[in-house]
Amino acid sequence: MNHLLTCTTEELALMVSVAGFPSVANGIAETAIGSRTENEWVAIMEATSHQLIMKRMWDPALEEKGELPLTHETLKFIEKYVNSGRMIRCSNAPQQSVLMLHHYEDDEWLMHLIDRDIIHEFALISSSQIHEIIRDYYGIEFPQFAGEHHFALTDEAFDLLSKPNEVESVRNTSGLTENEDVAFSMFVEDLQTFNWTLFNISNFSMSLNEDEMYLENILFFLPSSRGIWISEYTEDEQKPIHIHLADQQEWQEILSGIGSMVTLQV
Repeated sequence: MNHLLTCTTEELALMVSVAGFPSVANGIAETAIGSRTENEWVAIMEATSHQLIMKRMWDPALEEKGELPLTHETLKFIEKYVNSGRMIRCSNAPQQSVLMLHHYEDDEWLMHLIDRDIIHEFALISSSQIHEIIRDYYGIEFPQFAGEHHFALTDEAFDLLSKPNEVESVRNTSGLTENEDVAFSMFVEDLQTFNWTLFNISNFSMSLNEDEMYLENILFFLPSSRGIWISEYTEDEQKPIHIHLADQQEWQEILSGIGSMVTLQV
């Protein structure tokens, strides 16, 4: 892994804006900081430029001449970051972090780790490291695999799982067998542990217009002390959402598949 940069949200937003991508910069800043008045933004960005000067990433002499104050290396990095054609997004709400992997160039990918919408860490990795990076990011371990457990739901029932008061309604209307009901109870117990929130890994293709991206596929999953719950969309007309408990080997195969798939798409 080749570390490139660690910066704050404000620093990243300012660099992206100065590099010629103001709409992307606004999205970065407002997601973390919220809306501000114009005067407030000017004050924030002025203080931020001082931080970048201290990091030797902002050249005040060029700024005085009316030229782009970013160093050549920084400008090249920002352009490749914004213009990436593919991104993998890994959510981890309990840890208040997000891992994003952007295609950089050729076999290189840009690892972008966001901590609490405050700190952004960037590093270059090879495509062969994608599954290892995702595996280490989640760090899912469990004492012992509990064996095969599975159940199926409708789209509507699956969407209701984020609402605790709807769980029993989902159970009662889903026509679960006795074994499926046991699996459902185990799943709900784990879901409650993570505050009724599923984890997900999303695969996006990016438009030439940097404001647009398209979700091509998404994997929903849930860590457990007994394995890893995996959600799969099937062609079942009645209950297309199949959820099953996977072991460590299957989890590794899933992550390897994600890495292999996105490298074929770039």
